[in-house]
Amino acid sequence: MAELLMLKAFDGYEKGFKIGGRCITNLRYADDIVLIASTEEELQDIVNRLHGAATKLGMKINGKKTKVMKVCDDPKPITVTVAGCTLSETKSFKYLGAMFNSEASCDEEVKSRLAIARQRLNELVPIWKSRTMSNKLKAKITGLAYRHLRFGGMDIEQRIMRECRGV
Repeated sequence: MAELLMLKAFDGYEKGFKIGGRCITNLRYADDIVLIASTEEELQDIVNRLHGAATKLGMKINGKKTKVMKVCDDPKPITVTVAGCTLSETKSFKYLGAMFNSEASCDEEVKSRLAIARQRLNELVPIWKSRTMSNKLKAKITGLAYRHLRFGGMDIEQRIMRECRGV
């Protein structure tokens, strides 16, 4: 349904934020939608188009759950409305596990990922202290943990279990 909604809302729309020469107006995953615009007026236009398409399909945009965020140096608040309801402004939001903020900095994202990495490594302390596990296996697990933290990928426990079966 979200795909149909977006097709109706942006049929013939030529504006948007330019990335790699293409105009981008939104990011979607499941029922989450992030609208992207270059100006406050353009964002209001996009919200109006989305609201109009949603209304035609018998859907509503929840003004209480919908937020706006701008990324620029101008401290003036942004004002965007949907169905007469002014949307509240946020300074940051999490989308698909990544933190976005109005300063366009990644400090919070880095801190969050380091905290997760620290937590994951602390979960492995019983393995490091184990007297029943060989040093070879501990070294293999350490290497896997390091690669996971460096490159990301599947959950560390799954990789460790898979690799341990092969040792």
